[in-house]
Amino acid sequence: MNWQNLLTKGNNYFDQQNWIKAELYYKSAFSQLEGRWDSGEEHESLLMAWICACHNLGTLFETQGDHERAIGYLLQAYQEAHRTSQNDQASYSLRTLAFNALKTSLHAIMAFTQKYPTCDHCLEQLDRLERTLNFEAHTLH
Repeated sequence: MNWQNLLTKGNNYFDQQNWIKAELYYKSAFSQLEGRWDSGEEHESLLMAWICACHNLGTLFETQGDHERAIGYLLQAYQEAHRTSQNDQASYSLRTLAFNALKTSLHAIMAFTQKYPTCDHCLEQLDRLERTLNFEAHTLH
């Protein structure tokens, strides 16, 4: 089954609140996309689908109350978008798309940390992310 169908099935099971099957399909799509990406297939649609899979898994685990796993997937999406946006070997269109995906991913992270401000792991990860962004902004100037 291709990643598109896996994500669609995951969404259907999520809507039915069948968390176990939703997780199975989302993780299958995530793994398939990650495998294609890691093998050098760096296409815009793969990046966005992989980020979508991360966000879906983040939402799924948040819904189940597993905040550490939820923020972990949101951070993975952000980190890959960041890495790709800075990759000189990637095409201009892919880098631009990745740069734009940073905003979406960061927004999801910020919304999550506002909902769960007592999540120590979340705050540590956000602090680390903020330091990285500040360093890079400082380096650009």
